[in-house]
Amino acid sequence: MTIGADATRASIAAMLRPKSIAIAGASADRAKLGSLPLAFLTRHAYAGKIYLVHPTLEQIGGIACVRSMADIPGEVDLLVVAIGAARVEDLFNECRKGQVKSAVVISSGFAEIGPEGVRLQERLRLKALEKGIRFVGPNSVGSANAWEKIFPSISQVYDQEGLVGGPVGFVSQSGAVGTAITALAHAEKIGIGYFASTGNEGDLEFGDFCDYFAEDPEIRIIAGYVESIRDGQKFRAAAIKAALAGKPVVLIKVGASEAGGRAVQSHTGALAGADEVYRAAFDESGLIRAQSIEELIDLLKIFSAPALAMDAPRRPRVAILSHSGGAGVLMADTCTSEGMDVAPPSDTLRAALAQRLPAFASLQNPIDMTANVIFNPVLMTDTVRDVLHSGEYDAVMLCVNLIWRQGSALAEELSRLADESKCLFGVAWIAAKQDALDQLRKSGIPVFSDPVRCAKVIAVRLRWEAGRERVALDYSPPADAAQARSKARAFDDLGRYQAQIDLLRGYELDLAPGILASNAAEAKRAAASLGYPVAVKLIARNLAHKSDIGGVHLDIESDPQLDRCCAALDAIVIADKEGILVQKMTRGSLEVFVGMKRDPIFGPLVVVGLGGIYVEIMKETVMRLAPFDAAQAKRLLERAKFFPLLAGARGRAPLNVDALAILVSKVALLSIAETSILSIDLNPVIMTSSGAQIVDFKLECDE
Repeated sequence: MTIGADATRASIAAMLRPKSIAIAGASADRAKLGSLPLAFLTRHAYAGKIYLVHPTLEQIGGIACVRSMADIPGEVDLLVVAIGAARVEDLFNECRKGQVKSAVVISSGFAEIGPEGVRLQERLRLKALEKGIRFVGPNSVGSANAWEKIFPSISQVYDQEGLVGGPVGFVSQSGAVGTAITALAHAEKIGIGYFASTGNEGDLEFGDFCDYFAEDPEIRIIAGYVESIRDGQKFRAAAIKAALAGKPVVLIKVGASEAGGRAVQSHTGALAGADEVYRAAFDESGLIRAQSIEELIDLLKIFSAPALAMDAPRRPRVAILSHSGGAGVLMADTCTSEGMDVAPPSDTLRAALAQRLPAFASLQNPIDMTANVIFNPVLMTDTVRDVLHSGEYDAVMLCVNLIWRQGSALAEELSRLADESKCLFGVAWIAAKQDALDQLRKSGIPVFSDPVRCAKVIAVRLRWEAGRERVALDYSPPADAAQARSKARAFDDLGRYQAQIDLLRGYELDLAPGILASNAAEAKRAAASLGYPVAVKLIARNLAHKSDIGGVHLDIESDPQLDRCCAALDAIVIADKEGILVQKMTRGSLEVFVGMKRDPIFGPLVVVGLGGIYVEIMKETVMRLAPFDAAQAKRLLERAKFFPLLAGARGRAPLNVDALAILVSKVALLSIAETSILSIDLNPVIMTSSGAQIVDFKLECDE
């Protein structure tokens, strides 16, 4: 049974904005986890109806109890489950179908404990499906709605007062890490409006919440802590939906090891491990990956700043102001290494700055205001204002060192810039006093303790703003499965070489002319038909690297030379020989590699890189998840570091990039249609000014 996206969003809405909550496992004993959801709801004055489900108690904390879910009249928006794992299925069974719209399963003892827990969790999923209940968990710490102060959770972060709703929707598979990040965000005055702990993800997962937040007008930033993705297609679709809505998705993804499934023994498998697949999925959807909790908090700060209206993608221009030359240089070095343009101000702006600052101030970029501004917060702020209002920069950064005596006054003056800024504005304040930091945070101005961190996240924000156009341009809905599979053909044995040739030619892939021979006499007839010079190659099942065992001979010019090469190939002892391929020699200016790996989570991933024997040594590749068309393939190639070699570097004739893009897109189509193909290695593909021709290949098929 498939549950529609609209129904899923309705269940999440009921979970995050419930008008009624039932708690199973509530307790007056503060030593029990079941006491916490009720304590947080009452402490923060939850305005909805609360039902307590307990088989023996009459009341808890003055709230009457019911014996079972069957005793609750009407519908319940959210059921909080804090009872033993073995009893949860029975609890769901008590519910009338459609009675409970959503549930938070805090109970542990499911998939996280091993095979028996996996079976118990699957029974719970099926029971929930039968009853129409969508849930997070098991092993969840709950959910939170900071706008309406609804905290059905067991995390002590909700012990504190003053939690304020804001533009961030945050989803975490780890409850402990997620709520710790929530506490850090609160301290930094970053508003996490909604929080959901998905735990084992027995039902609802990150992709479901990402899809919901993409449509929620209150949410401008989607954040996450993710250990694994169960449904790669759902994840991609939700992330792209968020990007198209102008909402950045910022997350920590841990666990770089292989996620599972059969590891293909191919060039592609070596180049595209599990983490590389995640990187490809993240890149095409504009998703931002934080490498640490500190970086996640920094990114949430910078993306909480007002939206920008940037021109077409270009190198962003940034201005740096400081009262210390050293700090300015440190920040400038980081900006340059991050690809930003530390451009000098115009003559007009320099003239305006010269009217304010001492004659010995440096009016280049970085702009050194000198130590004279330390005791004059108004002068420092007015100087920053001149640069912010100039319209010459995409971002302005101010670096402050210490300034304790005038720190509060400076923070107050700078806070006035929060509503004035026409571009991105960030402050790096080294060794600041806490009151000054708090004042700036309350104003909404991003403030950092390290100028390098400030410059790095501003660079991320500017790249994301510039890249939104690319994400929109590169987005294409998945190809219709029926249409894609209409190109599929039936083969008796795709493990056979001739069947594989027929498959590739069926997708109009340009293969170098060749004839499969069984002996030297047939090989000579093939060479006569093709014309010398030729190459000969040993063909055998599951032979990954022919050249490593002497299975390839090139530039054969005559019959006697061909006889000697065939004899050498016959002498190689290897199982499942299929013959000798005689192939017309193909020459070109560059060899590239095109491959496909079928990832167990995200599906087919197409990889393009420099080819020949160096493919696994150089490992210079670009990757994209299928499906995509030739135009998207060309844009992918244009982002590659090796693209100048294709375009004609150092006066060389340009190669046929369009032909390569078409070939790459056809591999993507094949990977969608031919689901029995686990991996494809086309290596080398010979590039010329007229085309892109496949000289050798290897397919791995599902047996």
